[in-house]
Amino acid sequence: MSPVERSGSHAGRALAVSGVGIAVVLLVLWGASVLTSRQDSFDVRLGDQTFQGGNAERLAEEIDERGPILYGDISDTGTSSTRDVILQHLGDDPEEGWYAFRAQPPDRDRECTWDWQPDEDLFRAECDAALTAPADGEGLESYPVEVVDGKLDVDLNFDRRETTTTTSTTIVESGDVPTTAGG
Repeated sequence: MSPVERSGSHAGRALAVSGVGIAVVLLVLWGASVLTSRQDSFDVRLGDQTFQGGNAERLAEEIDERGPILYGDISDTGTSSTRDVILQHLGDDPEEGWYAFRAQPPDRDRECTWDWQPDEDLFRAECDAALTAPADGEGLESYPVEVVDGKLDVDLNFDRRETTTTTSTTIVESGDVPTTAGG
């Protein structure tokens, strides 16, 4: 007879602990799936909502020396919905005078972009020299530009975001307010 007695209870205990652990994991996963399925909707947002153009002072100097900058749409899907953008700066203050607009004339494809004409202070379409646009892109599809902490921030998605409008009414009473008889 062996001085160490064999016991089968360790294997049973290990099996019971494993079973309880698996049950807890399954319960947590089930609870998480119930919680997420009860949400009305959710938004998946990939990437930034705005385009960071870079240092405003440096870019203003570059545009002054070389002309407006064309940024090609890196999310090109091969459709006509690309958003190639021209970044323009007018004036001496790098904090103000920024314009960003679509690089193609309306209803033109990507092969026809605006070409800066410094002697005329305007843009001409590469595909049709008769098509012109002013230096600030007025009248073209444009995008808001802000300078935040010396960096350019071009909002390419401003028109795609949901907007909400809140209306409220305030009635101001002053002086004696008439009351009804007997009140």
